[in-house]
Amino acid sequence: MSSEQVAWDMYGGLDAQDRRAVDAWRDLGNDLVTSLLNAQVLSTRSPRRFPADDPTEFSRRRQGTDPALIRQEAAEHEAAHAVAARALGVHVRQVTIAEDGSGVTEYAETTREAAAVIAAAANVWIGEFRAMAFPAGARGCGNDEQALARATGADAYNVASARRQARLLLGEHRAEVLDLARVLVREGRVTF
Repeated sequence: MSSEQVAWDMYGGLDAQDRRAVDAWRDLGNDLVTSLLNAQVLSTRSPRRFPADDPTEFSRRRQGTDPALIRQEAAEHEAAHAVAARALGVHVRQVTIAEDGSGVTEYAETTREAAAVIAAAANVWIGEFRAMAFPAGARGCGNDEQALARATGADAYNVASARRQARLLLGEHRAEVLDLARVLVREGRVTF
């Protein structure tokens, strides 16, 4: 059996949400094998990295989760974006979180490389640095993965490079992420 046939068999065994994630990468011009790898839907160990952007799906995944945990995860998620941006010298305008676990980090226009690192930062933080605190992984980060794909041209090497750089920056600025997250949990908004 050829590698393409194996890839199509794997694709056929995915649920609808994971197939949408793979299709999004294929829409960017990647072959099926690269799309399966970039979407990270094959490993049971790693969290889904490209969930549906449907708000009702986002709410469904959040049901039954402690509201304080949801708020903390959102705060750390947005703080990771903001700290990575600031570490790269990108001006962060404002960071906000909402009770439902959604949030936004507004920052100045920057290079594609910096945008890729900023987009990757939240999934790296939640999925790797804080995996024990948030065992469900980086939920609700579909927009981040889309931004990462756009900034890198969905090239697997560039995606890995952005994640690697985000990992290094967050390791150096771990305390800042946690400090900013504490303020976000308390205030809901930080303006720089």
